[in-house]
Amino acid sequence: MAVAARLFDGKAAKARDVFLTLADGQLFIHDTEGALLGDWPVSELYDENRPTRDDELNLSLDHEDARLIITDVAFIDVLRRLCPHLHKRRGGPAGWWKPYLYWGGGAVVAVIVIFTVVLPLLAWQIAYLIPTETQAQIGQETRDIFIKAIAREDGTKAEAVVCRNPAAEAVLERLVTALAAADGEENPVRKITVVKTKQANAFALPGGQLMIFSGLFDISDHPNGFSAVLAHEIAHADHNHPMRLFVTNAGVATIFSLLLGDVSGGTLLATLGQMTVGSGYSRDFEREADRSAIERMQAAGYDISPMVPLMEKLAKQTPSSGFLSFLDSHPGFDERIETLRAAGKTGGAALSDEDWTTLRGYCG
Repeated sequence: MAVAARLFDGKAAKARDVFLTLADGQLFIHDTEGALLGDWPVSELYDENRPTRDDELNLSLDHEDARLIITDVAFIDVLRRLCPHLHKRRGGPAGWWKPYLYWGGGAVVAVIVIFTVVLPLLAWQIAYLIPTETQAQIGQETRDIFIKAIAREDGTKAEAVVCRNPAAEAVLERLVTALAAADGEENPVRKITVVKTKQANAFALPGGQLMIFSGLFDISDHPNGFSAVLAHEIAHADHNHPMRLFVTNAGVATIFSLLLGDVSGGTLLATLGQMTVGSGYSRDFEREADRSAIERMQAAGYDISPMVPLMEKLAKQTPSSGFLSFLDSHPGFDERIETLRAAGKTGGAALSDEDWTTLRGYCG
């Protein structure tokens, strides 16, 4: 029995009339003049109609582009009995997944390169183009957010958690100045804020802002351990790490606004600043700051070895609530300890006993 059908050969847009016959598990396709155009194994036929139709089959051969349109209902019933995979989805050709893997893998690699190479490099350039006044405002607003957060936690006003002690301030400023001057460059620290809290922490913000949580005084047994933490944060400020991290996290529109000195929308800037501080420095930034801290301490004539027991004590504490802790960073703790131990024991005390006592009483 020959049945009329239409053939789309996958090359021409127009269908051609054909006749179909079944024999020996094969579907033979002939043109209107009787010439054989092809024979399709019944076991490899698939119906491409989704959903399926009772009055039509849209047949394809596994891994072929040609299509056969059959509307003879009786012949359709015969094929449905003979074709085991008729209404299943045909599998893709061998290796069909490779282009997707190549393109998908390429896209993943491109994204990784953008975030690990391109953005950090651009951030280094852009961070130095942003006006000094804009950087200062970002740092100031971020500082204010931290102060308000700690005040809310303590159930008090913001001004109540900012410590003011003229004698201690003088000692701290002398220490920061000595550490900053150790490399012969301009002091990158513009403002120091000490906040009364049990948290032991210190970190640099954009615009030369340096924040110290008073818990760091309490946990420091030696002035040199505390001084080494300051040297580390001064290094971050000197290399403009806070602003570079800020730029990396900020959106393109925000960056253009900053380049133009547009600091409207202070809440947004402060929020981005807080996000930056909570996101953590890169491995390279931390290593650079560690090396610089050692160099600053040694150039100032201070022994850096007391920093090791301080770091070990800090590591045992519960991590601070999302703030950029001195230890919440890369590289790993053990590697940083080894770097400090390798620096050896050189130099003397950063502060006299009297000055250290005064500094530790900063917040009363």
